Amino acid sequence: MVAIACAYPARVPGMVRLSLATVAGLFAVSALALGDNEGGWRYWARELLPVPVLPYMFMNLGQLIPLVNPRIRDQALLAIDRALLGSDAQAALYSLPLPAWVADALTLAYSTFYFLPVALLLVLAARHDRYLPQVVAAVAITFVVSYAGYFAVPAYGPRTTVAQQRYQSLPGLVGDHVREKLDQWEKTKTDAFPSGHTMITLAVLYCARRRNRTLYNVLLPFGSLLIVATVLLTYHYVIDVLAAVPLAAASLGLAAILAGRVPPASLARVQMAPETANGRAEL
Repeated sequence: MVAIACAYPARVPGMVRLSLATVAGLFAVSALALGDNEGGWRYWARELLPVPVLPYMFMNLGQLIPLVNPRIRDQALLAIDRALLGSDAQAALYSLPLPAWVADALTLAYSTFYFLPVALLLVLAARHDRYLPQVVAAVAITFVVSYAGYFAVPAYGPRTTVAQQRYQSLPGLVGDHVREKLDQWEKTKTDAFPSGHTMITLAVLYCARRRNRTLYNVLLPFGSLLIVATVLLTYHYVIDVLAAVPLAAASLGLAAILAGRVPPASLARVQMAPETANGRAEL
């Protein structure tokens, strides 16, 4: 991001370039300084380091994406949706009426997006899970891959195109206020493809299922509703969600190569079990 900003000095304000460079420098220095401490405030500071940095990255993508790729691809994504669903099903999907309580429930689930990875991080950090670095790498790399997708295929999503009127008229007592706040806070608007909400949720559920089945069972209903909400609330096209599945898998594969795989908790216990006199591990 610093390189992109510095490549367009006439179009990116100097303070933005300085801000990006400063945060990048602070992040690198902090990561090195915190090291491999096993406890105390340094441990928590290290494990929580991605929490403020990833949203900061997202908030600044909006002014960089048009520099790299100014072509908006909504019409292409709409055409793919039409080919997948058919014209009638596509029209029905983006005009589907929702009861107020359903719209509220979906909106609240959609708004938990960033809390799911934070909850995963906090629970595993509190348990001093030995594979927490691999989990953090898996989730962080999935975030970054989704951000790269916004550069490759900039798109606003159906709420600004085919379903604009429906999005603006969605019912709800709580959801209407929450959606308004989310729209205000979201500075990067061309973030429809791929569905980052789907990619990150899948990565979180994958890691939770392998490291803490109880947490997985708690997060699964929220994550499932969140993924459904991406389409029913018209934030994403169907192809955005479908493409998120292989991209999430590729992200997890890349993370396994760079930082090591996230093993199932049961397998980790087998690997750590002491050997008996006959050389077999006790369970």
